[in-house]
Amino acid sequence: MLPTLPTLPTLRTLLVGAALAAPLAVAGSASAQDTQLLHGSVAAGGTWKLSIRHEKIGPVAGVCLDLDVQPAAAGAAGGTASGCAAGSLRVDHGLFPLVSTARAGDTPTSAVIGGIVTAKAHEIRVVFKDGKHLKLPVRSGPKRWRHVLKMDVRYFGGDLMATSTSAVASISAYDRRGHRLARTTKTR
Repeated sequence: MLPTLPTLPTLRTLLVGAALAAPLAVAGSASAQDTQLLHGSVAAGGTWKLSIRHEKIGPVAGVCLDLDVQPAAAGAAGGTASGCAAGSLRVDHGLFPLVSTARAGDTPTSAVIGGIVTAKAHEIRVVFKDGKHLKLPVRSGPKRWRHVLKMDVRYFGGDLMATSTSAVASISAYDRRGHRLARTTKTR
C-alpha cells in the first residue's frame, strides 16, 4: 500500500496570509480558455496536464492554475488541484506549487506537482521524507503574464511518484548558482 502524500500548500493556502496583496478565489473546472502549459505521463499509467487561464478575481485581473491527473487504471479516480491568485505574487518569494493526486479507493495511484515560481528560479527541488530528491526544470512564462502577476514568472511540473511514494518533505526553488530562493512552509 502506498503511503498517503500530505496535502501541500496550494496557491490559496500560500496567499491567505497576504490577502490584501493578493486577493484569491478557488478555481472551478477548466474552461475552454485554458492554455495548456505542460503535460506528460504518470509512472502508474495515465496522463497529467498543467493549465492556466486569466480570471477576474474580484476587481483584480489574475490567473488560475489547474493541475489534472487522469489515471489509466479502471476504477481509479482522477485528481484536480486548482488555485487562483491576483495582485503581486512576491508573497513567499514567488513559489506556488499545486499537487494533484489520483486514487483507487483510499490508495494514491499517481501524484503530480506543478505551479509557478519567480523568474529568478532555474530549478525546483522536491525532497521526499525517504531522502529521495526530484529536480524539475522551470520554463519561461509569456511576457504578458508580467502585467497580470506584477512579476516575471516561470512554470514547472512533473510526476512525483515516478521518484518516490514517500511523503513530500519540502519543495524549494533555486537560482542558476544553486542558491535557494524559496521553500514551502512545513506541511501538517
